[in-house]
Amino acid sequence: MKIFAMGANYIPEDQIVTRCNEEKTRKLLADCKAANYNFIRVWGGGYYPDEYFYDYCDENGIIVWQDFMFACSAYLLTEEFEETVRGEVRDNVIRLRNHPSLGLWCGNNEIESAWEYWGLPKDEEAKRDYLIIFEDIIPQVLKAYDPCENTFYWPSSPSSGGGFKDASSNHAGDMHYWDVWHNFKPIEAFREFYYRFCSEYGFESLPDIKTCRAFADETKGDFDLCSSVMAAHQKCVQGNEKIMYYLAQMVRYPYDFKKLIYSSQLVQADCIRSNVEHMRRARGRCMGSAYWQVNDSNPVISWSSIDYFGRWKGLHYYAKRFYAPCLISCDDTNRKKPVLNISNERMTAFEGIVKWTLRNNKAEILQSGEKSVSVPALTAQNVLTIDLSDELKNRTDPREKYLEYSIMENGKVLSFGTTLFVRPKEFTFLEPAITYGISESEDKFALTFCAENYAKSVCLSLKTADCVFSDNWFDIHGKEPVTIMIDKASLSRKMTAQELSEELEIMHN
Repeated sequence: MKIFAMGANYIPEDQIVTRCNEEKTRKLLADCKAANYNFIRVWGGGYYPDEYFYDYCDENGIIVWQDFMFACSAYLLTEEFEETVRGEVRDNVIRLRNHPSLGLWCGNNEIESAWEYWGLPKDEEAKRDYLIIFEDIIPQVLKAYDPCENTFYWPSSPSSGGGFKDASSNHAGDMHYWDVWHNFKPIEAFREFYYRFCSEYGFESLPDIKTCRAFADETKGDFDLCSSVMAAHQKCVQGNEKIMYYLAQMVRYPYDFKKLIYSSQLVQADCIRSNVEHMRRARGRCMGSAYWQVNDSNPVISWSSIDYFGRWKGLHYYAKRFYAPCLISCDDTNRKKPVLNISNERMTAFEGIVKWTLRNNKAEILQSGEKSVSVPALTAQNVLTIDLSDELKNRTDPREKYLEYSIMENGKVLSFGTTLFVRPKEFTFLEPAITYGISESEDKFALTFCAENYAKSVCLSLKTADCVFSDNWFDIHGKEPVTIMIDKASLSRKMTAQELSEELEIMHN
């Protein structure tokens, strides 16, 4: 059975290891499961997780890509160092080999590609020692202590199979793609590649404002992306400059700090969504996505989808949608003839209906259609091309119209999305005038929203408390109601419906 791997890179949960514990780890992995992950990569620049990490993955069907803890460095193979390498690998293989979640051993993170592309000083001895360690010694230890053929060994990530042969190729093996972000390529550049497995790619955003308050003082001017405090809590060289660069490409200028946080999370989520949907449409050639990164080891501005305190960013809510077992997505390369695709990662066929609607910025329906389709298990298929040539004739049309689409099975919506034909900053948004009502049952609150006009990427948050919403960063199509649930058990403190209403904050594009 060949599945499409859907997950992210896992890093240490705290820079002070003694702060890590089973409760935090299980909560983090439960959040991964809630976002439809079926695998997770343990990054080689951190540590080997405790037993309970693998126990949870065993119990919940999350496949583990396990790096050995070697990353981004060159090693000279002295006798003493070889002994420690053999011991480290042996001990961890013996400890982990019987976990059914263990799917792949990987020799290291980015060392092979570093020799090829990073301009490391020419050192033939160290380069030779690299091959001995990762293509000789570790395979020897694995053969002795984990001979089961079901646990595959991969020499490095990224790699085309070893031997310094085009390690970052998108034609073989796995790839780390960082031209979007580090090299300022536009978000659309993701679609120029048809990777075989993209095991690292990412985009930064700011964390929740409550997380920022843990390390910054608003009264002292810290809530400024150019402040020294924000620079000290940035995980990337020139990271804050990169955030502003990409914001300028995608959205209108955020004039306050809350809007800056919102905008950065929106651009991050849309960026990763674009790449994941592209890869899932290419299922068969591409068979895996691991964005960088799921978690943080301290409260910072970073690539994570869940921040240090466990608060979901927009990206994690998006991941729940773009990692859906049955996904509809839109290839809008030709915006006048967008193509709808269904990627079915289930063990059963999808038998249902594709629905689409072209709307204006008031959310009024201009054109619509539906089609019955059948998509076999574990496949991706283009199912419908929509001709919008007559609707997108004029220069202003793409700025005032958008496409909505969904798939339904037995009367239930399985996946949905919207596509703008321009970047968000160019779209003519009208004031949505969002309204909502709250009802409750014994264990849940229900929030029902509607609007006067189209509202994109509606973000819900609580001023001082925390919770996980059943959905977030969603669109409202005018007066068509959208109901969001809150499990009362997920609230960080008990509250009444009135208190929830007073706590609720709503932002939109």
